[in-house]
Amino acid sequence: MRCAVIDLGSNSIRLLVADVLNGSVVPVHRELATTRLGRGVIQNQRLDEKSMSDTLSVLTYFQNKAKSLQSERTLAFGTSALREAKNSNDFLNSAKRIGLNIKILSGQEEALLSFLGAKSGIKQQGMALVIDIGGNSTELIVGESNIEKSESLPIGAVRWTQRYFKSDPPNFDDIVEAHSAISRLLGGFAGYFNQFQINNAITTIGVGGTLTTLSAMAQELEIYDIKKVHGYVLNKRIADDIFSKLLSMTADERCKLKGLQPQRADIITAGVLIVRTIMEDLHINQIITSETDIMEGYLLKSVSF
Repeated sequence: MRCAVIDLGSNSIRLLVADVLNGSVVPVHRELATTRLGRGVIQNQRLDEKSMSDTLSVLTYFQNKAKSLQSERTLAFGTSALREAKNSNDFLNSAKRIGLNIKILSGQEEALLSFLGAKSGIKQQGMALVIDIGGNSTELIVGESNIEKSESLPIGAVRWTQRYFKSDPPNFDDIVEAHSAISRLLGGFAGYFNQFQINNAITTIGVGGTLTTLSAMAQELEIYDIKKVHGYVLNKRIADDIFSKLLSMTADERCKLKGLQPQRADIITAGVLIVRTIMEDLHINQIITSETDIMEGYLLKSVSF
C-alpha cells in the first residue's frame, strides 16, 4: 500500500511517501520545508500567524505531491510545538479545511515511534538507545524489542537558540548556562542510563535534523546524500571539533560550511551543544545516524498490513 505521512515538527515540515508492505517501509519520495512552526511557542505559547500560514501552504503542496505519486492515504502528525501552543486548535481547524486531519502526539508516543522508526532502519541486534533531537524537544528511548525506559525533554535546537543565545556567535556565559540547563533536565535519565549500561551492551542510534546535519558536516558533504548519512558513525571527538569551530562563527559564516543547510545555520550551534552534552552525560563515544525515524515508525503503527 502506498501512503504518505507528514511530520509537522517545530523547525521543519517533512513529507515521506512510501510503500508499506509486510512490516517494512520502502521510501518513494522525501521532501522537507523549514517553516519554524514552533517559533512563537517558546516566547508566548502561541503559534504565530506567519508560521501557521507558511506551514499551511506547505501542507497543501505536500498533499498535492502525495496525490501525484499515487498515495492512497495521507497521514499527518504534530509534536512539541502543537502540544504546547495554546492556539493549536486554530491551526488544526485550518488544516481540516484543506482536507488534512493532524494527530498531536504525546511525548511518550513521539518517543515510541522514533524508536520503532530508528530500529527499523538500523539493523542492529540487542539493546539500543535512540536519541531524537528536534526543534523543541528531545526524546531518549532505551529498549530492544520492548522499551525499557523513555523520556521526552523540553530541549531542542530552536528552543535553546531562542532561550539562551542572545548574540551571534553566542558568548561564553550563554554557552555555559545553556549547557548547565541541558544537564539539569537530562539528570534523571542520565542517572538511570549510566546504571543500566553497566550490565548491558547498548548501541546508540541518533535521528532528527540536528544529528543528520552533524553527520553531513562531519563528512563535509557538498550535496546532502541520504546513503552517506544513514548509518554514519559519529564520534564524539568529531562532534567536539565541529562545535569548537561553530563557537567563533556568525550565521553568515556557518552558511558556507559543507554539509550545513543554510536554513539550519542559526540553530546548529545549539543543536550540536545538545548532542555533545548528551554524549558527555551518558558517557557515549559514538552515535549511529539513522535516516529512518518517527515517520517510518508512524507508518508502521498506522497502516494495516
